[in-house]
Amino acid sequence: MRVCVDTTILLDILKDEFRSFQDKLYDALARKENLVAPPVVFAELMPQFKENTKLLGKFLEEHKIAIEPLGVDSAIAAAQAWMRYLKRKTKVKCPQCGRKLNLKEHFLSDFYIGGFASTKCSAILTRDRGIYTKYFPALVGYKNCLKASSR
Repeated sequence: MRVCVDTTILLDILKDEFRSFQDKLYDALARKENLVAPPVVFAELMPQFKENTKLLGKFLEEHKIAIEPLGVDSAIAAAQAWMRYLKRKTKVKCPQCGRKLNLKEHFLSDFYIGGFASTKCSAILTRDRGIYTKYFPALVGYKNCLKASSR
């Protein structure tokens, strides 16, 4: 099975947090699943490695995660979900000038990961289930990670 690994899982490993989600990754490794991620995951991990790309590459290699190109089809899926998100997001009133401002809770990178997972993978391994269930409803969570009970 091709499984897209979200940045959250890799941060959990690096920070030794959320053991149950780490275990899902280690289970995928034991099952020899095909683990992949888009380049945005690499970019999001860079601060943890103080921009040392060789060390980051070694970490990904040790966890058998391949970085693969996003591709136009993934970018289209990401953009479509991003546009739905932008239409739905909350407006807040500026306390100083009274203008209505858009409140952003998610970043475009989350949507790139979702677009990649939905077009190139069988499942996603993530801890951030809200965005993926809402904007990529057809996406399957590896080991039920998108289900509320998996926390």
